[in-house]
Amino acid sequence: MLPRRHILDVMEFVKDKEDILAMSTITLAIDAIKYMEPEFRRDHLVEALELNEFICFMFPLKRPQNRSLLFHIVSDLLGLLLYGVPKKSRKALGTLESINYSEKNMEPYPIIEVWDALKNKVYSKKHGAVSIIDGFVKKIRIEMDIIERHPYAEEVFYKSRECMSEWLPSLSKYYDKRAKTIKNTYEKWWSLWLCNEDKDRLLSDMIDRLHVQAETEYGVTIDKESIYSSISLEKDTNRKENEQFSILYKQGINLLLKI
Repeated sequence: MLPRRHILDVMEFVKDKEDILAMSTITLAIDAIKYMEPEFRRDHLVEALELNEFICFMFPLKRPQNRSLLFHIVSDLLGLLLYGVPKKSRKALGTLESINYSEKNMEPYPIIEVWDALKNKVYSKKHGAVSIIDGFVKKIRIEMDIIERHPYAEEVFYKSRECMSEWLPSLSKYYDKRAKTIKNTYEKWWSLWLCNEDKDRLLSDMIDRLHVQAETEYGVTIDKESIYSSISLEKDTNRKENEQFSILYKQGINLLLKI
């Protein structure tokens, strides 16, 4: 899912503001860091599971804030089921979203039970590129609804740039990279999402990025003006899309917590 939805994922289950900031930052970081080595195709969801375990054992003082990585996985799994699986192509920083994953790779982890439960509830066969691009449009609708109705998420996103310093020791150790390299990667990714800037500009920028991704990866040209108009005017549709996602996401998390 897109970044503001991942912040709301945390806010759905956490109320303490310091915890929200720290937990949102690590869940955003795992999305940013995948662009550090574009040619290296890690399984994104297993990477999040392994990073969560690594922090538990190597940096126990950061527990339980690292559990937001589990929130991230459930959210992404639900996004794959509802909106389709983006192509596992080379990761470019400007890409709206890219997820490499394998259901087989998840099998050793309890998260597979959540995947199976959600799949039984919401999965429907996707019909190629047009369906996946429509899924991206719905993800953009969710981002815009969060900006409209959950302004604190934007504040958290803005502050995450500074909060990254709290996670650099664990991330540097896990990825075997210099803290400065990880920090620079996060800041480049963060800047693309136009945090605390004009929402109309953000909407236009996300649609521009989708336009490039649709043409490059699927050979489809989208009607940018039509999409912009529908998202900006149909606020109730945006809200319903986000609320429906939240209902299913909470069901997934509640199941995971019982396992």
